[in-house]
Amino acid sequence: MFFASFIPRYISNKTVLMAYRILAGMRVPRPVRERNYKHNLEQLPTLDEKIWRDSNVCIENQQQWSDIQFGSGKHSSMSYSGCEIIAAFNAQKRLKGYGTPEEMADLIRYFEAGGAALWGEFGTSPRALAKYFQKCSYDVLLSYGEENTMEAIERESQVMIATVYNDKQDITRQIHTVCITREPGQGYVLHNAYFVNKEGIYTASPAYATLPEAVAHISRYETKLICLLGIGKRKQGR
Repeated sequence: MFFASFIPRYISNKTVLMAYRILAGMRVPRPVRERNYKHNLEQLPTLDEKIWRDSNVCIENQQQWSDIQFGSGKHSSMSYSGCEIIAAFNAQKRLKGYGTPEEMADLIRYFEAGGAALWGEFGTSPRALAKYFQKCSYDVLLSYGEENTMEAIERESQVMIATVYNDKQDITRQIHTVCITREPGQGYVLHNAYFVNKEGIYTASPAYATLPEAVAHISRYETKLICLLGIGKRKQGR
Protein backbone atom coordinates (compact mmCIF):
# COMPACT_ATOMS: atom_id res chain seq x y z
CA MET A 1 0.00 0.00 0.00
CA PHE A 2 2.93 2.37 0.69
CA PHE A 3 4.16 2.08 -2.89
CA ALA A 4 0.64 2.58 -4.28
CA SER A 5 0.21 5.76 -2.25
CA PHE A 6 3.74 7.15 -2.68
CA ILE A 7 3.08 9.35 -5.75
CA PRO A 8 -0.24 10.85 -4.58
CA ARG A 9 1.10 11.50 -1.08
CA TYR A 10 4.69 12.60 -1.66
CA ILE A 11 5.15 13.84 -5.24
CA SER A 12 4.14 17.47 -5.77
CA ASN A 13 1.43 18.37 -8.23
CA LYS A 14 3.85 20.55 -10.20
CA THR A 15 6.20 17.58 -10.58
CA VAL A 16 3.35 15.39 -11.83
CA LEU A 17 2.47 17.99 -14.48
CA MET A 18 6.12 18.22 -15.48
CA ALA A 19 6.16 14.45 -15.97
CA TYR A 20 3.09 14.78 -18.18
CA ARG A 21 4.90 17.44 -20.20
CA ILE A 22 7.86 15.13 -20.76
CA LEU A 23 5.64 12.23 -21.80
CA ALA A 24 3.78 14.53 -24.19
CA GLY A 25 7.02 14.96 -26.11
CA MET A 26 6.40 11.49 -27.58
CA ARG A 27 4.03 12.60 -30.33
CA VAL A 28 1.61 10.28 -32.05
CA PRO A 29 3.04 9.56 -35.55
CA ARG A 30 1.41 11.53 -38.36
CA PRO A 31 0.16 8.44 -40.29
CA VAL A 32 -1.62 7.24 -37.14
CA ARG A 33 -3.13 10.68 -36.54
CA GLU A 34 -4.51 10.80 -40.06
CA ARG A 35 -5.85 7.24 -39.87
CA ASN A 36 -7.53 7.97 -36.55
CA TYR A 37 -8.96 11.21 -37.91
CA LYS A 38 -10.56 9.51 -40.91
CA HIS A 39 -11.97 6.74 -38.72
CA ASN A 40 -13.35 9.19 -36.14
CA LEU A 41 -15.03 11.37 -38.77
CA GLU A 42 -16.99 8.30 -39.80
CA GLN A 43 -17.81 7.02 -36.31
CA LEU A 44 -18.52 10.16 -34.26
CA PRO A 45 -21.82 11.06 -36.02
CA THR A 46 -23.17 7.59 -35.11
CA LEU A 47 -23.00 8.36 -31.37
CA ASP A 48 -25.91 9.77 -29.37
CA GLU A 49 -27.15 12.62 -31.56
CA LYS A 50 -28.17 14.70 -28.54
CA ILE A 51 -24.46 15.38 -27.93
CA TRP A 52 -24.24 17.25 -31.23
CA ARG A 53 -27.79 18.64 -31.36
CA ASP A 54 -28.50 19.90 -27.83
CA SER A 55 -26.34 22.73 -26.49
CA ASN A 56 -27.05 21.69 -22.86
CA VAL A 57 -25.95 18.06 -23.28
CA CYS A 58 -22.37 17.18 -22.35
CA ILE A 59 -20.54 13.92 -23.02
CA GLU A 60 -21.07 11.75 -19.93
CA ASN A 61 -20.35 8.24 -21.25
CA GLN A 62 -16.63 7.96 -21.96
CA GLN A 63 -16.73 4.24 -21.15
CA GLN A 64 -18.89 3.73 -24.25
CA TRP A 65 -16.43 5.46 -26.60
CA SER A 66 -14.34 2.38 -27.39
CA ASP A 67 -14.92 2.81 -31.15
CA ILE A 68 -13.39 6.30 -31.17
CA GLN A 69 -9.63 6.22 -31.71
CA PHE A 70 -7.05 8.25 -29.80
CA GLY A 71 -3.30 7.82 -29.85
CA SER A 72 -1.04 4.94 -30.82
CA GLY A 73 -0.51 3.23 -27.47
CA LYS A 74 -1.55 -0.26 -26.41
CA HIS A 75 -5.20 0.73 -25.88
CA SER A 76 -5.54 3.72 -28.29
CA SER A 77 -9.18 4.54 -27.65
CA MET A 78 -11.09 7.43 -26.14
CA SER A 79 -12.80 5.09 -23.70
CA TYR A 80 -9.44 4.23 -22.13
CA SER A 81 -7.58 7.55 -22.08
CA GLY A 82 -9.72 10.27 -23.64
CA CYS A 83 -11.04 11.94 -20.49
CA GLU A 84 -9.02 15.14 -20.89
CA ILE A 85 -10.19 15.63 -24.48
CA ILE A 86 -13.80 14.96 -23.49
CA ALA A 87 -13.44 17.49 -20.66
CA ALA A 88 -12.03 20.05 -23.12
CA PHE A 89 -14.86 19.42 -25.58
CA ASN A 90 -17.51 19.71 -22.86
CA ALA A 91 -15.97 22.95 -21.58
CA GLN A 92 -15.70 24.41 -25.07
CA LYS A 93 -19.27 23.40 -25.88
CA ARG A 94 -20.60 25.17 -22.79
CA LEU A 95 -18.59 28.28 -23.64
CA LYS A 96 -19.70 28.39 -27.30
CA GLY A 97 -23.12 26.76 -27.03
CA TYR A 98 -22.50 23.98 -29.53
CA GLY A 99 -20.11 21.20 -30.55
CA THR A 100 -19.96 19.06 -33.70
CA PRO A 101 -18.54 15.63 -34.59
CA GLU A 102 -16.04 17.39 -36.85
CA GLU A 103 -14.87 19.58 -33.96
CA MET A 104 -14.33 16.53 -31.77
CA ALA A 105 -12.35 14.79 -34.53
CA ASP A 106 -10.26 17.95 -34.94
CA LEU A 107 -9.71 18.18 -31.17
CA ILE A 108 -8.48 14.59 -30.94
CA ARG A 109 -6.06 15.11 -33.84
CA TYR A 110 -4.89 18.41 -32.35
CA PHE A 111 -3.89 16.82 -29.03
CA GLU A 112 -2.38 13.78 -30.75
CA ALA A 113 -0.01 16.22 -32.48
CA GLY A 114 0.93 17.91 -29.21
CA GLY A 115 -0.19 16.97 -25.72
CA ALA A 116 -0.91 13.23 -25.83
CA ALA A 117 1.14 11.65 -23.03
CA LEU A 118 3.11 8.51 -23.97
CA TRP A 119 1.40 8.42 -27.39
CA GLY A 120 -1.97 8.86 -25.65
CA GLU A 121 -1.64 5.89 -23.30
CA PHE A 122 -1.55 8.26 -20.30
CA GLY A 123 -4.18 10.60 -21.71
CA THR A 124 -3.38 14.27 -22.41
CA SER A 125 -1.23 16.71 -20.49
CA PRO A 126 -3.33 19.16 -18.45
CA ARG A 127 -0.91 21.91 -19.47
CA ALA A 128 -1.75 21.18 -23.11
CA LEU A 129 -5.41 21.82 -22.27
CA ALA A 130 -4.51 25.14 -20.66
CA LYS A 131 -2.46 26.18 -23.69
CA TYR A 132 -5.29 25.19 -26.03
CA PHE A 133 -7.83 27.45 -24.32
CA GLN A 134 -5.29 30.26 -24.14
CA LYS A 135 -4.71 29.80 -27.87
CA CYS A 136 -8.47 30.13 -28.35
CA SER A 137 -8.23 33.49 -26.48
CA TYR A 138 -10.01 32.45 -23.28
CA ASP A 139 -8.88 33.66 -19.87
CA VAL A 140 -7.33 30.67 -18.08
CA LEU A 141 -6.46 30.32 -14.40
CA LEU A 142 -4.42 27.36 -13.14
CA SER A 143 -4.46 26.03 -9.59
CA TYR A 144 -2.52 23.21 -7.97
CA GLY A 145 -4.96 23.24 -5.08
CA GLU A 146 -3.84 26.38 -3.26
CA GLU A 147 -6.70 28.06 -1.39
CA ASN A 148 -6.28 31.49 -3.02
CA THR A 149 -6.21 30.21 -6.61
CA MET A 150 -9.10 27.84 -5.96
CA GLU A 151 -11.16 30.74 -4.62
CA ALA A 152 -10.27 32.87 -7.65
CA ILE A 153 -11.39 30.12 -10.03
CA GLU A 154 -14.60 29.55 -8.08
CA ARG A 155 -15.31 33.27 -8.19
CA GLU A 156 -14.30 34.16 -11.76
CA SER A 157 -14.50 31.14 -14.07
CA GLN A 158 -17.47 30.01 -16.14
CA VAL A 159 -16.34 26.42 -16.54
CA MET A 160 -13.57 24.36 -14.96
CA ILE A 161 -11.49 21.30 -15.81
CA ALA A 162 -10.22 19.25 -12.86
CA THR A 163 -7.56 16.53 -12.95
CA VAL A 164 -7.48 14.31 -9.87
CA TYR A 165 -6.12 11.11 -8.41
CA ASN A 166 -9.16 8.87 -8.12
CA ASP A 167 -7.74 7.69 -4.80
CA LYS A 168 -5.04 9.56 -2.88
CA GLN A 169 -4.10 6.27 -1.22
CA ASP A 170 -3.77 4.17 -4.39
CA ILE A 171 -2.21 5.32 -7.69
CA THR A 172 -3.39 2.08 -9.34
CA ARG A 173 -6.92 3.56 -9.34
CA GLN A 174 -5.47 6.01 -11.85
CA ILE A 175 -6.09 9.65 -12.71
CA HIS A 176 -9.26 11.19 -14.13
CA THR A 177 -10.14 14.55 -15.68
CA VAL A 178 -13.62 16.07 -15.84
CA CYS A 179 -15.36 19.26 -16.84
CA ILE A 180 -17.23 21.15 -14.10
CA THR A 181 -19.94 23.63 -14.99
CA ARG A 182 -21.47 26.32 -12.84
CA GLU A 183 -25.26 25.98 -13.10
CA PRO A 184 -27.15 29.18 -12.08
CA GLY A 185 -29.23 28.70 -8.97
CA GLN A 186 -28.02 25.10 -8.52
CA GLY A 187 -24.28 24.82 -7.99
CA TYR A 188 -21.35 22.97 -9.53
CA VAL A 189 -21.99 19.95 -11.75
CA LEU A 190 -19.52 17.24 -12.83
CA HIS A 191 -19.55 15.87 -16.36
CA ASN A 192 -18.21 12.45 -17.39
CA ALA A 193 -17.66 11.42 -13.77
CA TYR A 194 -19.41 8.05 -14.32
CA PHE A 195 -22.71 8.85 -12.64
CA VAL A 196 -25.46 6.43 -13.75
CA ASN A 197 -29.21 6.91 -13.31
CA LYS A 198 -31.82 4.26 -12.46
CA GLU A 199 -32.14 3.33 -16.14
CA GLY A 200 -28.41 2.61 -16.38
CA ILE A 201 -27.68 5.73 -18.45
CA TYR A 202 -24.61 7.86 -17.79
CA THR A 203 -25.58 11.33 -16.58
CA ALA A 204 -24.18 14.52 -15.10
CA SER A 205 -23.69 14.57 -11.34
CA PRO A 206 -26.01 16.23 -8.86
CA ALA A 207 -25.23 19.89 -8.20
CA TYR A 208 -22.80 20.62 -5.36
CA ALA A 209 -22.88 23.82 -3.35
CA THR A 210 -19.16 24.59 -3.67
CA LEU A 211 -16.35 23.86 -6.11
CA PRO A 212 -14.23 21.93 -3.55
CA GLU A 213 -17.25 19.76 -2.74
CA ALA A 214 -17.70 18.97 -6.44
CA VAL A 215 -14.01 18.06 -6.82
CA ALA A 216 -14.27 15.75 -3.81
CA HIS A 217 -17.00 13.74 -5.58
CA ILE A 218 -15.20 13.12 -8.89
CA SER A 219 -14.47 9.56 -7.78
CA ARG A 220 -15.95 7.11 -5.30
CA TYR A 221 -12.73 7.04 -3.29
CA GLU A 222 -10.59 9.66 -1.51
CA THR A 223 -10.15 12.06 -4.41
CA LYS A 224 -7.08 14.30 -4.46
CA LEU A 225 -6.77 17.28 -6.78
CA ILE A 226 -3.73 17.52 -9.07
CA CYS A 227 -4.69 20.67 -10.93
CA LEU A 228 -7.70 22.79 -11.76
CA LEU A 229 -8.19 24.97 -14.83
CA GLY A 230 -10.62 27.83 -14.62
CA ILE A 231 -11.79 29.04 -18.02
CA GLY A 232 -13.46 32.41 -18.41
CA LYS A 233 -14.67 34.70 -21.15
CA ARG A 234 -12.77 35.31 -24.36
CA LYS A 235 -10.28 38.14 -24.13
CA GLN A 236 -11.45 41.39 -25.66
CA GLY A 237 -10.34 42.19 -29.17
CA ARG A 238 -10.04 38.52 -30.20
